[in-house]
Amino acid sequence: MTRSTATTSERTRGRGSRSPLRLQPPFTTSRRSLLQMTACGLGLAMAGGLTTGQRTAAQGTPAASQVDIEAAKQEGKLVLYTSLDTQIVDTIIAAFSELHGIEVEYFRGGSADVSGRVLAEADAGGPQADIVDASDVGAFLAMKERELLKPYRSPVAESVAAELRDPDDMWVADRLTQAIVQYNTEELGDMAPPQRWEDLIAPEYQGKLTYFSSSSGDGAPRLYTLAQALGWELLEGLAASEPLRVETPQLITQTLENGERTAAFLNNDNIAWRSKREGKPTDYVYCAEGVPTELGAVGLIEGAQSPNAAMLFYDFWMGDEGQQLLVAGGKYSSRTDLAPPEGSPPLAEITLLVPDSADYQANRTEILERMAEIFGGEWGV
Repeated sequence: MTRSTATTSERTRGRGSRSPLRLQPPFTTSRRSLLQMTACGLGLAMAGGLTTGQRTAAQGTPAASQVDIEAAKQEGKLVLYTSLDTQIVDTIIAAFSELHGIEVEYFRGGSADVSGRVLAEADAGGPQADIVDASDVGAFLAMKERELLKPYRSPVAESVAAELRDPDDMWVADRLTQAIVQYNTEELGDMAPPQRWEDLIAPEYQGKLTYFSSSSGDGAPRLYTLAQALGWELLEGLAASEPLRVETPQLITQTLENGERTAAFLNNDNIAWRSKREGKPTDYVYCAEGVPTELGAVGLIEGAQSPNAAMLFYDFWMGDEGQQLLVAGGKYSSRTDLAPPEGSPPLAEITLLVPDSADYQANRTEILERMAEIFGGEWGV
C-alpha cells in the first residue's frame, strides 16, 4: 500500500444572533440504556419511511449469504474511508488481506474530513470509496438522506443492539470512544492528578493544557456534549487557560508524552490507554461527573466500484476477528457480546454523556461559530 501525506499528522492511502443551546444533565447508564438513549438522539435514522427506506423495500436488503467471495477476489481491492486510529486500521486490514488476498487502500482523516470528502465527491459525480467508517453518526444521517449508502444486512451485525442499527440497513454502529482527561504524571509535580473537569480550570494549569480540533471542526461534537451537560462556562474556563490546540487526538498524546503540556481535555480513551500501556509517563481518568461518548459507524457506498469486496470487508470488520482486534487496540466495541479493552472499566461503571447527533447536525453552524468565539481559530464555518 502506498502512503502519502494528507496533513502534517494524518495519512492518505489510495484513491450574528443565535438560538439558545439546550442544556442536558449528565447521567449514569448501562450499555443497553446508552444504546436506547443514543438511538433517541439519532432522530432521522430511527424514523423510517424516508426515500431510502422506500428504496430499500423495493430493492430488498442483501444478506451476507449473497456475498460472492470469488467476485470479491476478482475485484482485487477496495477503498476505505475511515476516522479510526491508524494502528487499529492497519491491524484489521493486514488480517483481512492475509485471509482473502484482497488489497485495501484507505484514506484516514478526522470524522469531519471523512464525511466531508464523501459529500464533496458526491457533489462532483460520485464517492470514490467503497466503504466508509467515521465517529459521526450525524454524518451517516446526512449520507443516508442523500441516498449515498447501500443497504446491507450482515448476520455479524446482529450482535449490535437494534437501536444502533439503521432500520433500513444503511449503517451499523461499530465502536464507542470516550473523551477523557489525560495527563503527564511527571509534569504534575506536587499537584494532585485531575479527577474532575473543573480541576483543569485551576490557575496551576494556566498555559499547561492541550486539546484537539481540526480546522474542519473535528473535536467540536464532544466539546458541545460537555457544554450541554455541564455548562458553557466550563468551556469558557478551559479556553481562558490558553490551551494548546492540535489537530488530532494522537498529537495530544505526543504533546503530553514529550512534556510540552501537563494535561489534556477530551482526548480519546483508546489513545490514552495505549500510551499508558507502552510505559509512557502518562495516565488518564474518566471524570466522575461524566465523559462524552461518541459512536462510530460503518456503511457501504452506493454504486461502489468493488461492491463484493466491500461487503466481504464489512463482514470482517464487524465480525469476531475484526472487532476483537479493535478491542485489542483499546476501543470499546458496539457489540454487546464483547468485553471492554483489557484493564478498562465496563461502560456501566462510567458516567456517559450521550451526544444528540441529530441536534448537533441541525445546529452545526451555530455550534461551530460559538466554538470559534470561545477558543478562537478556524472551526469549519
